[in-house]
Amino acid sequence: MVVYCINNMAMDEKIGGPYTKQEQEIRKEQVFELHFEQGISAVQIAKILGVNRNTITKDIQNSYSELREDKPEYGKNWLDKQLFRLESQRTRLQQILQKEIALKDTLQIEKSITHIDLSIASLIVKIETARKYMKI
Repeated sequence: MVVYCINNMAMDEKIGGPYTKQEQEIRKEQVFELHFEQGISAVQIAKILGVNRNTITKDIQNSYSELREDKPEYGKNWLDKQLFRLESQRTRLQQILQKEIALKDTLQIEKSITHIDLSIASLIVKIETARKYMKI
C-alpha cells in the first residue's frame, strides 16, 4: 500500500496541466492505486495529489476502460484478482453457512454474501458503463 501526503508547496506550484508524458503516467498509476486498491473517491484523490478533480475523474474513467478492454497496463490481473478475492470470500462464507450456527451469525453471513454479490455486480456495471460511454 502506498501512502500519499499532501504537500502544500507542491499544490501551490501546480494545480493543473499541462503535464509531461512522464507526469501523466505517474499520476495515472497513483490514481489507479488510490481509487481501485484503496477505494478513495476522485475528490479526495484530487486533494491528495493536488490535481484538478476533472483530471482525476478522466483518469478513473480511462482506467475502467483499460480494465474492460483487458489492456495489460492497468490490469486484467487486477480485475481477475479482485473477482477471485470476492468469489473466494463468498465460497468461504457459504461453507460456514452449511454448519450449524446461531441464527444471528447466519443472518450476518447472509448479509456479507449479499454485500459481496453487490460488489461484484457493481464492478461489472462500472466496467460495462465505461465501455459503453467511453470510446477510447
